[in-house]
This record gives sequence, C-alpha cells and structure tokens, in this order.
Amino acid sequence: MIQTPRTLHLVLNGVTEDSRVLKCAWSLGNAGWDVLVIGSTATGLPDELGIGYSRIIRLPLKIVISKEHAPLLLRIFGKNETFRWLIAGVLRRLRKYRRRLTEKLGVKSEVVVPNLNRALKIITPVALNFAPDIVHAHDYTALPIAGAIVEALQKSGKRAELVYDAHEYVPGVAHLTKPMAALYTKIERKYAKGAATVLSVSEPMNDLLMAQLQIAQRPTVVANDPLVDGQEPCTRNLRNDINLSSSDPLLVYSGAVAPQRGIHTALAALRQLPGVHLALIANPANKSVIDLVASAPDLAERFHVVPYVPNSELVSYLSTADIGLIPILHRLNHEISLITKFGEYMQAHLPIIVSDVKTMSAEVNRLKNGEVFIAEDVDDFVRVAKLILASPAKYRAAYTAEVLSERSWEGQAEILVATYNQIVRAQPRARVQMPFLITEPKPLAVEGSAGAKPIEFL
Repeated sequence: MIQTPRTLHLVLNGVTEDSRVLKCAWSLGNAGWDVLVIGSTATGLPDELGIGYSRIIRLPLKIVISKEHAPLLLRIFGKNETFRWLIAGVLRRLRKYRRRLTEKLGVKSEVVVPNLNRALKIITPVALNFAPDIVHAHDYTALPIAGAIVEALQKSGKRAELVYDAHEYVPGVAHLTKPMAALYTKIERKYAKGAATVLSVSEPMNDLLMAQLQIAQRPTVVANDPLVDGQEPCTRNLRNDINLSSSDPLLVYSGAVAPQRGIHTALAALRQLPGVHLALIANPANKSVIDLVASAPDLAERFHVVPYVPNSELVSYLSTADIGLIPILHRLNHEISLITKFGEYMQAHLPIIVSDVKTMSAEVNRLKNGEVFIAEDVDDFVRVAKLILASPAKYRAAYTAEVLSERSWEGQAEILVATYNQIVRAQPRARVQMPFLITEPKPLAVEGSAGAKPIEFL
C-alpha cells in the first residue's frame, strides 16, 4: 500500500490566477498527498513557489519573447517590457488570423497541438524524477501532455494513473478553429477512455461530456466552489479603495474581462441608475478593461477599476458591495457552468444579478438570492438592479448556513480526496491544515545545488 502517494498536476497557465488548480493542490496537500504542480512561466525563466504543502514550478512550456531569446526586431526596439509583450500579442494574433485564413481557403495544413513537443521535452525528466502515482490534467490543453507523461512513466516501470479534469466543453470553446477543436476532441476521447476518472464542474456539463468523450461512466463533479475555511480577512477594503461611503450603492464584478462577459451591459445601465457605482476587480492593463473605461468617459466618477486581491482574501474584499454581477452572454460553456464567482458572491452574502444563461439563472431562481435579466438587455438589467437595491435584505436572507455549505470548496475537496484515495487504494495521513497562501516566486534552482542557477531545460 502507498503510504504517501504523489500527484503531478499539469496546467498551461501561470497557476497563480487559476483558483481551481490552487485549491486542488492545497486540499490534496492537507490530505497527506505529495503534490507537484507544473505550470507555464510567462517570462521564459523557470521559477518556483508554493501553496500549503504543495510545490509549484513554472517552466518555459510556451515560446515567449524574452530578452535572452528575442529576434532582431526586439533586440533593437524591445528593451521596454510593455513593448515586448505588445509585439508578442501581435505575433499571436497574426498566427491566429493565418490559421483562420488557411481554413477558410481550404488550404490543407497539418494541425498540431501547440508547443506539445517543447512541453514534453521539458516536463518528462521532471515527471520521471518525481514519479507520481496520479497525473492530473487541468483542462483539455494539458491533456495531451499529461497522457504522454503517463505513457512515459509506465514505460519506465512506474505505474501511474491519469485524471482528466474537464474545465470546459471543447465544442463550446469559441476561440478554437474547427480543425483544432477536432484535434482536441480526438485527444480527449483517446485519453478519457483510459483515465482512472474524469472530473467536471457541473452536472449539465456531464450531460454533454458523456457523448463528447464517448465514455460510459459519468464524470465525477467537483464544482469550482470558493474556499470557506481557507479564507482570510482582506488587508484592503473595496469601498476605501474607490473612496466610496457605505451608503452609496455599489455593484461589483470580479474576474476575467472580455466582451463575452457582458460587462458593457452593466456599464451602460449605470446611466439609468443615478448614484449607483460599479467596481471592476480585474487587471487594469487588460485590453477589454481599457476599452470599457474609454467607452464611458461620462461615467468616470462612478466606474472604478481596482486590481486583484489574493484569492484567499477575495470573499472578504467583495463583502462591502451591494450586488455581485454575472452579466455573461449566451455561449455554450456559459449555459452549462456554475462559475466560480457565483459561489464567491454567495460566500460574501451578495445578492446576484445574472443573465438568463441556463444553469446559473436556474440556480438563482431556485435559491431566490438574486434576479435574472435578459442578456445584453440594458433596460432589463436596470429593472432587476432596482428590485434588489430596493430590498437587499430579502435576497441576503437566502444565505442560510445550509445553503452556503452547498457552495463551499471544503465539500468539493472531500469528493476530490476520496476519489484520489480510491484510485491508488491508499489512505494517507492528513496533515495539519496550512493557510491558503501562495509563497513569493523565486528562481528555480538545480536540485541539490548550493546556488540558485536556473535549470537548463533547452
């Protein structure tokens, strides 16, 4: 029997912005698992950090423009960091347009998983050294890497199982071209059949995944609910950050910003809601955020953009607002998901305004914790905002202890840990719970070396 089982989590982002990956690593570490998370560094230089008992290393899994590996154009003009990332964004956009053009013209070209060989070259030696019992693929982008890693481990004589965590439904991912969606679907079906288990974020998503993955066993739902026990009081106060009194009505949106998130509807509604303020907790440098600010100079005194706070402090930070917003547009993945911020608003005791997307509108109608409006309908948004602001206590009353316990990560973590322990037939000894805090990143050092030289992967 395995006394201290190991799990390797793979994700193709910077990890720190992915609350699901962080919560999985944190909970499994507390439950007695040795956890290594591998993510992607945005700078091209490897580093390491941690959360709880779990180690996080970020490796150069994607080709990025850096001072060390820049083309001549950037060597001449690219000393400015902002300029370098602007050029990188332009190059990515050009590649996307090229793919779309070749598809439209019917030009046949080989469709491959981006950066797959590069990622495998970098990750495989780390994985063989770590020798995990479970390799956990976060989202469809990490699945081809994770599947190949499991195969490499098994060839080396190490028995390892695959867990596929389907964060999204691939046919509903709008930015994928048809050939890329077909390729990822083929990969999903290949590895899902041999996976020890498939995880998903909701039952409506499961209804679609069964046919998509061509599997007989229904995926296990581990909803992306917010932490409760791991929450910390925020060192900042939202109203203080925007110089707003406690009596001024405040709407809040927290999270990723893009046109399909529907924030433009809420912003337009402010013109019909005198005295009401809207706070956007997001990256101020995000292009969509910049475009929103530029689109409403007349609302500058009532539209506020504030930077992210640590995930462990988010619920506390949200709690001084009056209403939480989810004004997303009708997209397939939006219809089937109960997104993270839904639970975060609940734990902050905020009434919720949600557009009429299927799953979340049904949940609001069930709980009576907010109102539903017609997506992109400004007048209907104004209507429901006035309803809630006129009687906020009625909606907050829905947040009983029983209701809030349904939307907590702690309950989901029990499912995750039980699933893991069943796969490896082990019952590791739980550790004293560590705070849900991310350590500061530091350069990744060679194992066993006294110095802090970056590991040479290339």
